[in-house]
Amino acid sequence: MEKTRGKRLSGRARRRLSVVLRYAVLISVGVVMVYPLLWMAGATFKENSEIFSGINFIPKNPTLSGYQNAMKDYGGDINIWKSMLNTYSYVIPKVVFTLFSATITAYGFSRFKFFGRNFLFAVLMSTLFLPQVVLNVPQFILFTKLGWVDSRLYLPLIVPTLFATDTYFVFMLIQFMRNVPRELEEAAKIDGCNVVQTLVKVVAPMLMSALVSCALFQFMWSSNDYMGPLLYVKTPANYPAAIFVKLSMDADTGFEWNRVLATSLISIIPSLVVFFLAQDQFVDGIAAGGVKG
Repeated sequence: MEKTRGKRLSGRARRRLSVVLRYAVLISVGVVMVYPLLWMAGATFKENSEIFSGINFIPKNPTLSGYQNAMKDYGGDINIWKSMLNTYSYVIPKVVFTLFSATITAYGFSRFKFFGRNFLFAVLMSTLFLPQVVLNVPQFILFTKLGWVDSRLYLPLIVPTLFATDTYFVFMLIQFMRNVPRELEEAAKIDGCNVVQTLVKVVAPMLMSALVSCALFQFMWSSNDYMGPLLYVKTPANYPAAIFVKLSMDADTGFEWNRVLATSLISIIPSLVVFFLAQDQFVDGIAAGGVKG
């Protein structure tokens, strides 16, 4: 009996030690991952001399000059608030059109058999290995001839998403659709639903976690995109936040790093808010993607 109790106690001790070690590692990794963001937030209240004097994120002599300078206009054409409005005026349509086109394309490839499907799917997947930099020149020539460069509606950034050009999302949704039972679609067909109604009323609700994941990825990637707006936006009044942050770095008079960091922090706040509001669905979508049906 004593030996059995001793084994039970040692087993409990090992489990507790395992849990303690596990949480210690997770907390340590979490601190390492979050600390740069905390330091960035603290550095927005520091002067240049204090920013480079150490890694402590708590300012010794707090100042609001970084935020005050971040609010200034550049030539009267652009400021941080207008740049953020410009950013989300094309980011939100990109997210909506990406979900629309990727869902339809994924549904077609996963549920219908047609001539050349395997070949077209192979071509579609091959574009995953094609770097975007290879496409920049032909796309720029095409959009220039169409007169879309420097469009106030950001047509070169928005229109391609109508044609499921983000292959990663199509592939992701196809994988999720494999876990959707076909019996549900057959039942919907018996009830009189056509293809569109089946997709909207049966398939799409079951893909909600995956769609939220796709939306979050597209939202964050598009918000942080620098090369696209740099190529296709020429008018300063139409610059998005990614380019405005670059404008805040004045090489002639030297960088006011608190202003640069304040501008950067303000510009990423919407992305952080959206992510935390949808994090449960996002985690569910990522977790469900690893389950084989």
